[in-house]
Amino acid sequence: MTNLIVVGPAGSGKSTLTKALGGWLEREGYAVSYLNLDPGAESLPYRPSYDVRGLVTVERLMREEGLGPNGALIRAAEITEANLPRILKKIEARERRSDFTIIDTPGQMEIFLFRGLGPKLSTSLRGRTISVSLIDPGLLRGKIDLVVLKLLGLVVELRLGIPSIEVLNKSDLYDRKTLLEFEESIRAGGYRAEGVSGELANQLYGVVEGLEKRRRVVMVSAKKGTGMEDLYKAMGEAFCACGDLT
Repeated sequence: MTNLIVVGPAGSGKSTLTKALGGWLEREGYAVSYLNLDPGAESLPYRPSYDVRGLVTVERLMREEGLGPNGALIRAAEITEANLPRILKKIEARERRSDFTIIDTPGQMEIFLFRGLGPKLSTSLRGRTISVSLIDPGLLRGKIDLVVLKLLGLVVELRLGIPSIEVLNKSDLYDRKTLLEFEESIRAGGYRAEGVSGELANQLYGVVEGLEKRRRVVMVSAKKGTGMEDLYKAMGEAFCACGDLT
């Protein structure tokens, strides 16, 4: 049993990737369960095996407790965390029938990562667990942006305490050569700039440079369904299991 926790900034395509990766795995003959943990989702492109909206929704909290959107998201995370044992039982009930469970997390990743829900979930799941950390190409405007987003992937790994794969989604909207040029320039000389922010960026590059020896960015397009096989292989690399995850 392998659990995949999909995390990323709002709008990075977590739900679309959940559908695309799950569909690819099913076509490869695997049994897949889908877990939605986003209480603010208006609609989902896949049919969840478990949907947290049956427990709590942002809309209902805003109406019943008089909260704003951000307060309702935080409150929903607290309610979900309090009910985590119950949610885990529902996941475990499907374990014998599923090879993979894909977990679609809330749009505001900081609520999932920096409060108790994310770390508690990742350490409580049975079987092998890995996070899929999405990079939105719309946030890549220069070399330093790639450094920052790679560091964010490291934060995901540190907070959840599990291996993490960095995935650039929406690759159909982005020039692969440009991303490779970014990575090659970072390896060649890193980000160099003047001033206090430049000095900090230069030091952060040293951290990224060390990570580059064991990490790579997987290019996918969840909308078009491309790159799923490469993502599957990256899971095997993360577990050092030669791609055999079952």
